[in-house]
Amino acid sequence: MKKFLTITALALGLNGFSQIYIGDKCKITFFSETPLENIEATNTITKPVYNATTGDFVIQAQQNAFIFKSALMQEHYHENYMESEKFPYATFKGKVLESIDCTKDGVNNVMMSGTLTMHGVEMPRTMKGTITIKQGRIIMDSDFEVKVIDHKIKVPKLYRKKIAEIIKVNVHAELVLFKK
Repeated sequence: MKKFLTITALALGLNGFSQIYIGDKCKITFFSETPLENIEATNTITKPVYNATTGDFVIQAQQNAFIFKSALMQEHYHENYMESEKFPYATFKGKVLESIDCTKDGVNNVMMSGTLTMHGVEMPRTMKGTITIKQGRIIMDSDFEVKVIDHKIKVPKLYRKKIAEIIKVNVHAELVLFKK
């Protein structure tokens, strides 16, 4: 993970003029709601990186870090759907389209545009979110949906009533200024 953060910070233009923020806390949850069964999982080890000067943003979620309420659900997710050994990460790399003054506390409605790569499939995405500045910390929140079919995730006919076609995703990240 440390190697990823270093490479990402460099890729986002780490220099004397950039304001780079690194994830201090991050929680990604997804929810699949169907009449037969709801499925929810949470990942809390992800460390997003945000360049407040350029708006560049990247987040990489390790698939096997998603925790489910049932060990069987978790096993099926990794082996049958996400193929986590073959596709270990889901990544969003993009840009915050609005310019944010990170020296002023407040809540900013933003749009992010970029590429979501999941299950080996890259998809262009534009997502709504908020960036809250509070005492030098950046708090990013976004709710969005992912269509299972868009990322070529195959759901056997037997389980189609147990897994939603559209998965609801929530990202809450708290970032702090990166100190060289």
